[in-house]
Amino acid sequence: MTHKERILLALRGEMPDLIPYTPRIDLWYNANRAAGTLPPRHIDRTQDEISRAEGWALHKISPDFLHVRRPEDTIHRGLGVYALKEMVFEYQFSHDIGIEIEANGEKTRITYHTPLGSISTATIFTEEMRKAGTSLAWIDEHAIKGPSDYKVLGYIFENLTLISAYDDYLRWSNDVGNDGVAVAMAGLAASPMHHIQREFLDATAFYFHYNDYPREMLRLKESLENFYEQALKIVADGPADVILWGANFDDMITYPSYFEKEFLPWLRRVSEVLENRGKLLLSHCDGENFGLMDLIASAGIHVAEAICPFPMTKVKLEEYYRRWSRKLTIWGGIPSNLLLAESATDAEFESYLDEVFKSVAPGSRFILSIADCVPPHAVFDRLQRIADRVLQEGQLPLRTMKAQPLRQVYVNKQDGLQKLPEDQDEKLHKIQKDVMAGRVEEIKDDIGALLDLGYDPLIILRAGMLAAMEVIGRKFRSGDVFIPEVLLAARAMNEGVLFLEPYLGPDRKDANGKILIGTVHGDFHDIGKNIVITMLRGVGFDVTDLGISVPTESFVKMVEETKPDILGLSALLTTTMPEMRKVIHALEKSGCRDKLKIIIGGAPVNAKFAQDIGADGYAPNAGDAVTLAKSLMGG
Repeated sequence: MTHKERILLALRGEMPDLIPYTPRIDLWYNANRAAGTLPPRHIDRTQDEISRAEGWALHKISPDFLHVRRPEDTIHRGLGVYALKEMVFEYQFSHDIGIEIEANGEKTRITYHTPLGSISTATIFTEEMRKAGTSLAWIDEHAIKGPSDYKVLGYIFENLTLISAYDDYLRWSNDVGNDGVAVAMAGLAASPMHHIQREFLDATAFYFHYNDYPREMLRLKESLENFYEQALKIVADGPADVILWGANFDDMITYPSYFEKEFLPWLRRVSEVLENRGKLLLSHCDGENFGLMDLIASAGIHVAEAICPFPMTKVKLEEYYRRWSRKLTIWGGIPSNLLLAESATDAEFESYLDEVFKSVAPGSRFILSIADCVPPHAVFDRLQRIADRVLQEGQLPLRTMKAQPLRQVYVNKQDGLQKLPEDQDEKLHKIQKDVMAGRVEEIKDDIGALLDLGYDPLIILRAGMLAAMEVIGRKFRSGDVFIPEVLLAARAMNEGVLFLEPYLGPDRKDANGKILIGTVHGDFHDIGKNIVITMLRGVGFDVTDLGISVPTESFVKMVEETKPDILGLSALLTTTMPEMRKVIHALEKSGCRDKLKIIIGGAPVNAKFAQDIGADGYAPNAGDAVTLAKSLMGG
């Protein structure tokens, strides 16, 4: 069989002769080519030539944003509008929309002038991003800054026309040939609301807007439906067998109730339309799917790609296969950090592969790949070792053997976390409820009422607001609440503290400790860091946010100036993990390390990596970060 035949059989629920193996190597290739560190035998080869030389199937799902035909293919990144070879349509703005482009070094700012007003976006693409293999620019200025921007965006998308453009896709698909399946991209958002979340607002600001401006959100969502209906018709009429529709699902960010309301209707509709045309719907499910297992299974998705199982996330591969393989094809299965020498030993890597072939027996509806992609510093021999073991042990059907139990790393839900701490004072209990429900205005009125009754401000702070945030923290850790509820609770608490601060006086020195936290250089992700900061502040830590892509020298300077008790380092990309080691070495060289505790977090890092680089601890999530910080402070 050819690679293409194997993949298509697996996608359609039939049994090929061998498990397909399709490592996604674009990020690895871009970074190593830029650094001149490709393996010697591959030094003059393209990305596809390397895969073919190794005998691997081509991974042709994620679009190539780096090598575009013309600037306008990606210039409207801030709107989430593209025209790539992997797509089967192009776009056309209304004639009455003026577009002003201002390029200034690494930053590009675009202003859209419409009859209803103007909006602007800005993106950045740095040399560090290029060296790291990144291909997609980062949105530095989002389109929505306030409520007035909703109607302007609505006008743009109501008057945006999509035009079918199949020729470039067909040429690209022909180049892929029998070495893979050329997946056409409709969009990275699963629905109009997901589009608003991904493209138009900061990762954390979205949840505030979703809560505060429901009518504006609804109108904009309805305006974007024009864009999505056009896209669906064009991909359904097009030549591609498999369509990428939706990416980056995660049970904390695209939390279950939100997913059910805003994602499911569109995914089911897309699935039905494509299925009637003999096509398959593929979604890029690379996040934490623990809380979304049943919803994704019921969404009509035919292929869940980039599945990243335990130990990098909560759900074991065996569990994915048991619960999903009768309904959809699982594409992925190997966490990217297992390819890094600093994250897994050779023995740990081989042990994981041992379990893969047991976990997916008999092997139908499964395609083996790296989730999400091969990191730049991957041990290349491990990629080859996977291919060798597929040839040795991947003939189908697989022999059914029970996988060995893997150590659990997540906290199970506890019934006791459903309630607020017992407190006989109903008035303080009301403050707690204000925090839990995110009531910004009510909490100030309720605090004022308690002050009028002579309550001690410190009692209001500790027994009211801090007690509620402790509960929120535990419920977040157990999976009973999600990011929006944490952010809204923290906003209510912050407003309460601001209101209460004049009454606390100079004697309020009750912080648990002083913490600096930032995302390391080259990494622009901030939602995980922001949630950790919110949780730490919520339980009384004095936290300074250093922001994203923080240079090593800035970490050292701020440690020297502010003398924190703890420094937190965050990284979401495997490409930026080495920056953590650089920061620790720089702090050692400066003489600041001895009295400082350093903790790290982020999807690709683990306890082994923390130990290897000399950190004092690692936390897999925000709840554990609070526990870790308290333990390091002796709490």
